[in-house]
Amino acid sequence: MLKSSLVGLAALACVLSAGAAAAAQPAAAAEPYTYVAEWNIPRGQWGTFAADFDANTKPVLEKLAAAGTLISWGAYENIVHTPNGYSHGVWWSATSYAGIEKARLELVKSASGSTSLSAATAHRDYYLRSIAGAGKTSSGEGYLSIAHYLLKPGKGQEWKQMWEKNSKPLLDELLGKGTLLAYSVDVEDVHTDSPMWRHVVTVSPSAAADDQYVAADDAASAKLTPEERRTRGLMMEAVLEPGAHRDDYARILRFWQK
Repeated sequence: MLKSSLVGLAALACVLSAGAAAAAQPAAAAEPYTYVAEWNIPRGQWGTFAADFDANTKPVLEKLAAAGTLISWGAYENIVHTPNGYSHGVWWSATSYAGIEKARLELVKSASGSTSLSAATAHRDYYLRSIAGAGKTSSGEGYLSIAHYLLKPGKGQEWKQMWEKNSKPLLDELLGKGTLLAYSVDVEDVHTDSPMWRHVVTVSPSAAADDQYVAADDAASAKLTPEERRTRGLMMEAVLEPGAHRDDYARILRFWQK
């Protein structure tokens, strides 16, 4: 996805977990948490999801953000759909379990007023932890890309070192230019799937910014010699399970990050 191969939900969203806790919060976690709730909403209800979010969910998230409980939140609709996938989602990020749980309990109550969520035919959650990431204060709308990588057993540190060397510098550069608003590498903190999955998340302000990302990645790749490309390819083959990579691409309807 977006050619960098290291971009790429559900996961959604931890990217938006870069930031520090407010003074009222406990000591900031070195690796912030993100809770992602996804639903498969019937097509006839797609048009009401954003209105339901604004009426029932957004006020709760804004209140918790203002109190320093949350460091980011958002809602999105998936662009690329699959037969067993999910159409919409909401995320919130905090520096502690207590912050995540306080938000969850309030959101469960507010969700009772949402007609689109009540009509959902499937639901799942992710409880994520960011092991790397950065972001800038921002809000509004945007685009979410998530690349999911399944690592071979024992290859976690090796993969992260490769990512830090080959991908992080470009992401930092694009973040500085405003082409990206945030990025992160996330793992499941509460495992519902293999603990070897790594989710690389980026948030951009527009589809045009995604084009700029692709162009920057192509330009960086063009500077490599054929031997360097071959070496990188072999290194990736050594740490990744073949054929397991997947992507998600979504439009962010509303979001805020500290």
